[in-house]
Amino acid sequence: MTAADHDGSRSRTPVTERPTGPELGRVVQAFRSARGVDADADWAELAFVRMVFEDVRIDVAEKQLVDAAATVREAQESPKTLFEAPSEWADQQVEDLRGAGLDVFEDPLIMGPRESVVAALGIASGLSALFFLSQLLDLLFGGDGPADLTIGFALMPLLLAVLIVVLIGVFKRAVARFRFPVVIALCAAVVVLGAGGAASILVPLGQEGTDIRLAWGWSILLVPVYAALAWMVAKLWRAPADGSAGEEALTPQQVLDAAHLDDDAWTSRARAALRRRDDLTDARVDTAITEAHAHAAETGSTLLEEFGTPEGYALKIPKDPRTVARRMTVFYAVLALLWLALALANAADARWVLSWAIAAPALLVIVCGAQAVGHARTWRRSVRGD
Repeated sequence: MTAADHDGSRSRTPVTERPTGPELGRVVQAFRSARGVDADADWAELAFVRMVFEDVRIDVAEKQLVDAAATVREAQESPKTLFEAPSEWADQQVEDLRGAGLDVFEDPLIMGPRESVVAALGIASGLSALFFLSQLLDLLFGGDGPADLTIGFALMPLLLAVLIVVLIGVFKRAVARFRFPVVIALCAAVVVLGAGGAASILVPLGQEGTDIRLAWGWSILLVPVYAALAWMVAKLWRAPADGSAGEEALTPQQVLDAAHLDDDAWTSRARAALRRRDDLTDARVDTAITEAHAHAAETGSTLLEEFGTPEGYALKIPKDPRTVARRMTVFYAVLALLWLALALANAADARWVLSWAIAAPALLVIVCGAQAVGHARTWRRSVRGD
C-alpha cells in the first residue's frame, strides 16, 4: 500500500477548475502531480493565500511552495504530515524570510511610477463621485446651486489624488529613515507645497474668460473618464517582471553579503528595519540599538556575530501596542488641521461663499478627522489594556 493510499484514494475524477492566477495554478498542479491527491492541492492553496496575505511576493510564494511540493514527491507523504497545518507552515516561511532580510515582501503603499499613476487616476475617479454627490446635495437642500463644470473643476480631483499619492509615498519612505516628528513635518510640508502648487494651476483657470463652462450635471462623466484612464494605464504600462515597485530595499545578494557587515552598516540596517515596523517609538528604537551594542561589547563579538542579520534582530523586539494608534492619531489630526486651514483660506478668498474649491479640502478634513478619532479610540483602549 502506498503512502497515497493511507491518505485516501487517488483522485479518479476530473480535476475541478479553480479561478486562480497562473502562479497559484502552477503550485496546485505541482502538488497534484506530487502524489495525485487533491487534498495536497487544497493544502497548498491555503498556504499560498496565507503567504500572499502576509505581503510575500507572489513569485516568491510560488517558489517556496514548489520546493515544498518536491519534498512531498520525494517523501510520498502528505504535506500536513511533513509540514503541519498550511497556516503554520506559511507563517514560519514568512518569519524566516523576514529574519533573513530578503527583499521579497511587498508594501502596497510603497508605489513605483506605474502604481502611483494608476492609484492617482483611481482616487481621482472616487473623488469625482464625491464631488458630484456634494453638488447634488447642494441642489437638493436649496443652496446657491452647484458650480458649473470647468477645466479647474475637472482637474481638481486629479490634483488632489496626486497630492494624496505623493503624501503616502513620502510617509512610507520617510518613516524608515527619520524620527516620527520629522516624518510629520515632511508630510505637512508636502500638503502645504502641494496645495500651493494646485492653487497656482487652478486659480488662473478660474479667471473670467479663461475657462470653458458646462452644466454641473456633466461632472458625473469625470467618474468613468478617470476610471477608464486608470484601466488603460494599468493595461498598457506593464509592471516589472519581478513584481517590485521600485522601492529601495535589500536585494538577495546584499543579504548573502551580510557576512561582511561591519557594526556601522549593521546598525544602520537594524535602525531602518526597526523604524519600518512602525510599532516602536523612537526612544525604543534607540534603546534597542544601544542594548545591542552594549551586549556585543560585553561578549567581544561583532553585532553580526552576536545577533545575526539586522532584520532578524529587529523582528525580536517586542512591539508597543500603543505606538501605531498614537502616531496615526497625531498624523491624521495634523492633516485635518492643515486641510481645515486650506478650506478656511479658500473660503475667505471666495468671500465665504460656498464653492467647489472649498468643498475639496473640507471633504478631506472630514476624512482625516474621522481617521484621527478612530485611531484615538484605539489608542485609549490600548492604554486601558482592553
